Amino acid sequence: MRLPYTPDAPTFSNPDHQAFVQRLLASRGKYGFSPLDKTLLHSPPLARGFLSFFTTLRSQTSLSLDVWELAVCRVAALNGAAFEWMHHAPLLKRTGMSAEAIEVVRSSPAGVVGGSNGLGGGAERFWRVMRYVDAMTKEVQVEDDVFEGIRKEFNEREIVDLTMTIAGYNAVSRFLVALDVAELGKVEVGKAKL
Repeated sequence: MRLPYTPDAPTFSNPDHQAFVQRLLASRGKYGFSPLDKTLLHSPPLARGFLSFFTTLRSQTSLSLDVWELAVCRVAALNGAAFEWMHHAPLLKRTGMSAEAIEVVRSSPAGVVGGSNGLGGGAERFWRVMRYVDAMTKEVQVEDDVFEGIRKEFNEREIVDLTMTIAGYNAVSRFLVALDVAELGKVEVGKAKL
């Protein structure tokens, strides 16, 4: 970690910040604060906004869980965010995605297209989401043909939800890697353990 973690029970002179920290700690239960929490808490207002935004992304989008986790895991893989990968790859597996398909998410070079990779009837949707994540993450500018593939799969709300999920997890992956949160910055995605 490039910054010291905040203490397990940080105290702040600002009563609003302290109340937020107490609520957050209570919500974490027996596990306490994660390395990400202990990094974010250097700035309580940003921690509050970050957690609110990502709670909304996780719990209030219209996307199916398999699509949502596919997008998050692909961002983690492309950006080398082992901390993000180790938290979301098991969730992707729980959606029913095969180990072979998860390995494709982890190891395929950006821009890869085609193949079924054990995906069955969902192969085209999988590849369209992969291409969209790849374009947003590596190129930022999304080519028309890639976007049209997304339009064939999703309605307008789902497109907004997918796009914001990809953008949001690009932000958090860059934060995690830049600050080496959980000392996983040099750990290969897929080999991380806390």
